[in-house]
Amino acid sequence: MQLQRSKKVQTLIIMLLLASLCITAMGYTVYIVATNTLTQEVQSAYHVSLQRTQDRVESYFRQIDQSVLQFEKLPALESLITTGKEENNLEILTLLETMLRIQTSIDDVDNIALYRLSNKRLYSTNHQVTDFQNDYESVITKFEAMNKDTAFFNTTVKKAPTAIYIRKLPIFQASKPLYMILHLNQQFFDHILGSTDEVKGNYFILDESGQMLQNRGTLDSASLMLNVVPEITHGQSSSRELFVAHLPPSYKGWIFGFAIPNDELFTKINRIRNVVFILAGILLAMAALVTILSTNRLWRGWSDIVTLLDDATVQSDKEEGASKRAPRDDEFRSIYDKMQHIKETRDELKEQVKVLTPEIREAFIRNMLHKGLRSQEDLDKCERYQIPLLAGGYGCLCVEIDQYKSMTGLYSEVDLYYFGYGLSMVIQEVIDGKGKGVVSSCGEGRFLALISLPDDGLGQGAVKASVQDAASTIRDFIEQYFPFTVSIGISLVRKDYAYLSLSSQEAEDALKHKLVTGTNEVIPIDEFQQEDNEGQTTALPVSFRELENDVIYAIRSLDPALAYRYTDQLSTLQGLRSLNYQWLQSQLTEMVFSIYRTIGSSLRKPPVEPLMVELMQLSTLEEWIGWLKINVIDLLCADLQQEHMEHMHKVASQLSIYIHEHNEADLRLEGCCKALNVPTSIGKQALKEVHDTTFSDYLLHSRIVKAQNWLLHSDMSVDEMASRLQYSNAQNFSRTFKKTVGVPPGQYRKEVREQSNGI
Repeated sequence: MQLQRSKKVQTLIIMLLLASLCITAMGYTVYIVATNTLTQEVQSAYHVSLQRTQDRVESYFRQIDQSVLQFEKLPALESLITTGKEENNLEILTLLETMLRIQTSIDDVDNIALYRLSNKRLYSTNHQVTDFQNDYESVITKFEAMNKDTAFFNTTVKKAPTAIYIRKLPIFQASKPLYMILHLNQQFFDHILGSTDEVKGNYFILDESGQMLQNRGTLDSASLMLNVVPEITHGQSSSRELFVAHLPPSYKGWIFGFAIPNDELFTKINRIRNVVFILAGILLAMAALVTILSTNRLWRGWSDIVTLLDDATVQSDKEEGASKRAPRDDEFRSIYDKMQHIKETRDELKEQVKVLTPEIREAFIRNMLHKGLRSQEDLDKCERYQIPLLAGGYGCLCVEIDQYKSMTGLYSEVDLYYFGYGLSMVIQEVIDGKGKGVVSSCGEGRFLALISLPDDGLGQGAVKASVQDAASTIRDFIEQYFPFTVSIGISLVRKDYAYLSLSSQEAEDALKHKLVTGTNEVIPIDEFQQEDNEGQTTALPVSFRELENDVIYAIRSLDPALAYRYTDQLSTLQGLRSLNYQWLQSQLTEMVFSIYRTIGSSLRKPPVEPLMVELMQLSTLEEWIGWLKINVIDLLCADLQQEHMEHMHKVASQLSIYIHEHNEADLRLEGCCKALNVPTSIGKQALKEVHDTTFSDYLLHSRIVKAQNWLLHSDMSVDEMASRLQYSNAQNFSRTFKKTVGVPPGQYRKEVREQSNGI
């Protein structure tokens, strides 16, 4: 009794300890999960906010670029572009008025200036030209040293912080004799990033060189450069005290980012964490109390559950006992019933797996016997399905019940099933006694078996004797213990499992000789091979069945060189005087027709078989080898290749039509192939083989062709073309068009229309 109480106390202490650890771990897990979730949500939210800010900046500068493009169309600008041409005050005034309109149409622009390189003069919308030119000298000098088309600077003009946007003009000419300088006030960044008082945390922008361009928030620029910028620009780990979100470099190489101290960001979650730990302590006390009160029920309930899991055989006894007792309406009875249901479901699934696995294995065995094993994948499957293949040699047996059709009238289907099952067990047991192998049903009353033997160094003769001895053992046992007899066909003995399909076919072909040998016989296929004048089987260096199998494999692989090497093996027959020429000619003729029919069955248009008269005119092995290469290998490979190319052309044509019809959409190869019900790999291969191009290049070509048609037959703007053809802006479209066609879109339209008018 004391020992039992001691065990109960020990159990109670362990349970309390485990409960404490679990509740503490639960609180910490909740905190970690909540923090990570909040971090991800905040990261996503600020990414959206930063993306909007980036879009606003890009839209602002696109507005400036569009105004500059319109400004370039002014005739008055040509006098300033032309080097050495005298300035016209009226033209200068026209330009200044246009610049003033641009200034008033764009927010946050205080001044626009035009700087001419030839005379180093500055024309500004502000009348204090001389003073402004002195302030802009450092900016212009710095810009010229950068050797860029556009730049953005933070500087001081008239002792006031100013943002300067400067770009070279004209945009689409190689020589750029003018600079346009736009003076942006600080309200531009307040509108974009917000004012310092309004921002919680810090919004900032880094320029293309990684320097702080603008910063709005409570943290100063020095702190951001020390703790945040190294993480963004060099991938260094940031301070754990700061939360940082940023976008990749975008328009002009700028990086938009946000930073905020973690304490400020996670203030509420830290409070929740403290509340969770307080609740964890309360739950710990409650768990201890509940544990003490429920210990007796716990032991009693788990005793029932352990009994159920340990010994399922006593289940019926426990159900009988439970029916005699009053039902217990408690929690453990519910758990007990649920676990019993889970166990029954598990047992049912196990039975289903046991039923399905033999069927899958049986299907693989049939496929293996009819197609052979050539790839490493096939060998891996043999290992997976526990099909041992020994290296000493193998042979195939085809076991057929004699007079099976007549037995169907004497025995029921159940009896015939058990007869077949018993016969397969006998075959498998005899095979296991000799070596390793498998058995598969291949028809009513017929079984195909593989027997492989270990490499014991006794040679092919011993392997052949073992295979025939196994066949005789099967036949004798069936004759003695079953109400029927069997005939057994035996294939040749081989070592290469690539010819397993030939061996199984030979075993089945051997049974065809049952017409001559009679029933209840073991029939080796080699007894019916060509014999020489002395009645002995001639050992040939070439197996015509294996040669036929190899040539068919090489032709299907579209590898004529490999097929040539196989065919050249016939030259080893040269000089064998024991060969009968009529038999050799018959074997070669049969091989030719078999190859034609096998390959032709996979073609939509089977090839025309050669005439027997043509084959009879071949009188030497050299002629046969040459004829096989030209009229069999080359011809059938060409037919297969032509059918392959027809399929590729059809797929390529379908893709081409689809791309031309939908090139204004955001196309992907996977989506096109899915719409056409074509595998993606086939679509990619078709474009490569037919058009010698990739999907992206073909789509680009299709869009350029459509753009050329628009430029010739419509007045559509370049911006609209770029938008309709899925380009982010007109500059990218113009750059791509020029790279492909050789000239920009505007120049192409002008030249083509001039040529059309001239014609």
